[in-house]
Amino acid sequence: MRSRAGQLKKSAQSAARSQDVVYDYNKGAYVSQEDQEGYQSLQQLLKSDRQISQPSVRSGSSAFAARAVGDYTTYSGQYSQSLSYFAPTYTSDPFLSGKRNLMLGPVNIGLGLYQGFEYNSNIRRTPTPVSDIISSTLLNISANYRISQNNVLSITGGIGVDHYFNHPELAAYGNGSYLINVLPGSTIAFDIKAGPVNITIYDRMSLRPALNNAFVGAANNSSFGVFQNDFGIAANWQINSAWALATNYTNTISEALGAANQQFSRTMNSFHASLTYSPTATWILGTEGGVSLLRYKQPVLNDGTLINWGLFVSVPLGKSSVIKASGGLQNFNFKAPTVLPPVGPGDSSNLHGYYYNLSLTNQLNARFSHTLTVGHESSINLASNFITADFVNYGVSMVAWKGGRFSISGYYENARPSLTDLSPAPLFAGTGYKLTQFGVDLYYTHQITTKLRAGTGYHFGRADYYGVAGRDADQNGFSFDLNYALTPKAGVNLGYRYFVTNYKQSNADSTQTRVILGLNYNF
Repeated sequence: MRSRAGQLKKSAQSAARSQDVVYDYNKGAYVSQEDQEGYQSLQQLLKSDRQISQPSVRSGSSAFAARAVGDYTTYSGQYSQSLSYFAPTYTSDPFLSGKRNLMLGPVNIGLGLYQGFEYNSNIRRTPTPVSDIISSTLLNISANYRISQNNVLSITGGIGVDHYFNHPELAAYGNGSYLINVLPGSTIAFDIKAGPVNITIYDRMSLRPALNNAFVGAANNSSFGVFQNDFGIAANWQINSAWALATNYTNTISEALGAANQQFSRTMNSFHASLTYSPTATWILGTEGGVSLLRYKQPVLNDGTLINWGLFVSVPLGKSSVIKASGGLQNFNFKAPTVLPPVGPGDSSNLHGYYYNLSLTNQLNARFSHTLTVGHESSINLASNFITADFVNYGVSMVAWKGGRFSISGYYENARPSLTDLSPAPLFAGTGYKLTQFGVDLYYTHQITTKLRAGTGYHFGRADYYGVAGRDADQNGFSFDLNYALTPKAGVNLGYRYFVTNYKQSNADSTQTRVILGLNYNF
């Protein structure tokens, strides 16, 4: 049976490539990261094939898409990402590259260990800074057991512990000195091949921080912990050489940690399906849709039924360009609120709308590529029933010279919650506001030697809240990284981050300095 990674790689290669390259000193040329062992991220392969399903802004700094933060379970969106359940959503250690370090009888096991120490001068980016030293220990595992020719049991994931030496009470969740992290995508999966049908039974678990999207943009200093478990079954049927059908059912349980965050706890039962047609393996036409039943543990937010359906197409334009388009209908029906302000938002809005996404990727030459994405979509929210946004993302990647690569990306988003409260003191704390945010990111990386790589970056972001004084802010961020391969199995990295947030009409300005030292080792 072909592995899930092999299926994804073949799918990605038949469509647009991500065009990320590195300089190979042994070959004396630039090679694609997808082709270089150690850089194959399953999620990157998926995104290169379905680039239109990237809902978040192209920013590596502290800017967050308002439409993406509220739906932290990610199962109610209009893009079913029907292939994503054939691989973990997070590659716990890309440097394992599918290698298996140990053999315990018939079980292949790959292990990786990360130990990091961070000095953070302002943990929550508040005007009155509180500093701390944080230790992070993470164990990555990738293991599989081939039960038979057509059945494979696999485990992929990462589990770790964070320790705040001085102020554990300021951690994202919990008040203990040690916080357990289970990385998103940590998965136990059972693969079955039945003729032309590939079936996966899976259980994903994660324990991680999430953001309250009432604090998007520059003021994202409110977070809470989330325990999430996804159990589901997926099937992919290659009907013939041109047609393929994929289906997925998932039961998601999300528990918000902390007594003050229980209103965010919820369960979601989702069913998604997609049908694709690609007779020549060059262009793709398909339809996809899904329904999700949303139930909250407390009545502060409203239960609902979320339906999405639409069409998508991917067409190459010559040898160097690919255009991808998607569009359809969104129908969100929520129950009438039973809790009114100030206890709850009291939102009675329903959605009968549309979504679209258009993406154009162009490889001008061997050194220069760029991507433009525009779209309109809605998703569920944490301070109202849903939020609707229009957005534009643009990214440029360029090979500057031998060993060097430069990239620049910009984003724009205009987000409108289904319920807004423009009063100086909203009746329900955290009620959303109309938000416009935009920014730019620059990053340069240089492979100095075969073992040493350096990178530096800059971020500027602006968040403007309509009709709200004191929330508009500019943010500037600077970063510097060094990565050194000590041995084929071990590497060390050093990182520096500096953020400055300036509020236009309030005295809430803040600065933050972070210094990070980390060690990776593969057993």
